[in-house]
Amino acid sequence: MGLDGLDDRLFALWATGFTRRWHMNPAMSCFDDYVCSHQGRCAQLVISLFPDHSIELLRAAITHDAGESRVGDLARPFKECGGDLVVLHAALEAKVLRAMGFAEGLSPQDAHRLHLVDCLDAFLFVQLRHPAEVERNGWPEVRDWLLIQLQLLDRFEVVTDMLRASAAGDFT
Repeated sequence: MGLDGLDDRLFALWATGFTRRWHMNPAMSCFDDYVCSHQGRCAQLVISLFPDHSIELLRAAITHDAGESRVGDLARPFKECGGDLVVLHAALEAKVLRAMGFAEGLSPQDAHRLHLVDCLDAFLFVQLRHPAEVERNGWPEVRDWLLIQLQLLDRFEVVTDMLRASAAGDFT
């Protein structure tokens, strides 16, 4: 038996990061992005935006989509209209994450922060790879929601600066 009882599953758990993102989005599916990249960027956002972050939030940021390698992901339009199926899928994904040893018990504040950095990373990725897309297909609403949430969390200025730099392609 290996580390923490993972034995021969360790490679399979590590490989979950190579699950592709954006596969159900016609405008974005041509861009390479992997779950491991997204989770890493989410962890960077957690560290940068919330220096008081808990270890559970950081662990969740770097593992939260690992279950998608087994159960897949649901496109945002389906999440908005799928009702009970969306709830069942979320429960199954949580069960898979628990079986992988990646389920983190998050406080309501940490769960909100994780959702926020998850959405922020998606928005920034779209703005970087397909800038015209952030002006359609629900992305303006995502931006508006992000700005409201960030204002409530007193992170508005730093993130609006980030969004401005991203829109300008300012990598310096």
